[in-house]
Amino acid sequence: MRWFYIPNENTEGDQIGPRMAFEKLYREGVFSAYTAYSYLVRQNALGNHHDALNELLESARAFAPNVIFIQHPSNRYPMDKGFLQQLKSIPSQPKLVLYEEDPYGYLVKRMDATVIAVLSQSDICFLGGTGYLADMAHSAGAKKIRFALHSYDSHRFGTPWQPTTTRRYDAIMIANLPCLKRIPWLHVPGGRSRKNTARGLYKFLGDRFAVYGGDLGWQGEPYCKGKIRYDEQGTAIRDAWMSVNWGQYDGIAMYTSDRFPISLACGVPHITNYQPGYEHVFANIPGLFVIKSPREAVDVALYILSLTVEQRNELGFQAAEYARQHLEVTVVYANMVSVIHEQLFGCHAPSAQGESL
Repeated sequence: MRWFYIPNENTEGDQIGPRMAFEKLYREGVFSAYTAYSYLVRQNALGNHHDALNELLESARAFAPNVIFIQHPSNRYPMDKGFLQQLKSIPSQPKLVLYEEDPYGYLVKRMDATVIAVLSQSDICFLGGTGYLADMAHSAGAKKIRFALHSYDSHRFGTPWQPTTTRRYDAIMIANLPCLKRIPWLHVPGGRSRKNTARGLYKFLGDRFAVYGGDLGWQGEPYCKGKIRYDEQGTAIRDAWMSVNWGQYDGIAMYTSDRFPISLACGVPHITNYQPGYEHVFANIPGLFVIKSPREAVDVALYILSLTVEQRNELGFQAAEYARQHLEVTVVYANMVSVIHEQLFGCHAPSAQGESL
């Protein structure tokens, strides 16, 4: 299989996790050829969108892929159905695969024209959630809709460590809290419950609870410590006895943000809100506590703090082990590649060092 990856990157190599996964599959012989074309980076370098589209088309034609795998397209790099049909009509006749991890809504953060166009022309699309998100993709014209878990990359998260017996915080939350139209009480879906969860934890834990995050919604909250760099969140999580989150877009079935796998991988217990379908996807994971109200987050936090240090660390170890086996990026992306092999080409994915398409 000749694999042409189109990552959404502001800087070449930003998509550390998927690049890790695809390079590993190439080394193992699952791909006979592999390249990445960073479309936003090239558009910026060329300074002209028309030239960028032509270069993408010519780059794909020269590489002759079987699969073009595009990640999170948007109107930052406009593509219409006509261009996508040209892309699929190059001599190698590639299959177009979309992976869209982001959440969308009918009123807030609606799908733009480019993602709708890619959905309509995709041979298979993987979404980070189901439910109404799958309905939106179907309405856009997606032919095959599949679900893919969010993942974490083991280069930055879940690295080996010796669990400590003292921590700076009892619980932390890593989460932004944007407000719509800059109105303090008008939150993105799920935002109000996120704030109520944080306030409830602060009421009981005081300065042993902290939030790392930005945006207007946290303004004036005494427990908020401000933003944290993406690659520093693992260190912050490991300095607390548990991580807690209430996800935005909490009505999307099976959806999580990437903070879910990152939190589990860091090796401390994790509390998160329930979303439809979690009982099918995330049932009985040691160290994961799924709650249905902000108040329940407080109850579970108090329960975890009632355990011994050894018991807490054991729960964290089991959570990290689950994440390593099921949510690490090379595992998640290899599964998507296997599904693409089976459902678009009618064959099982080749094993490492085996034959490739």
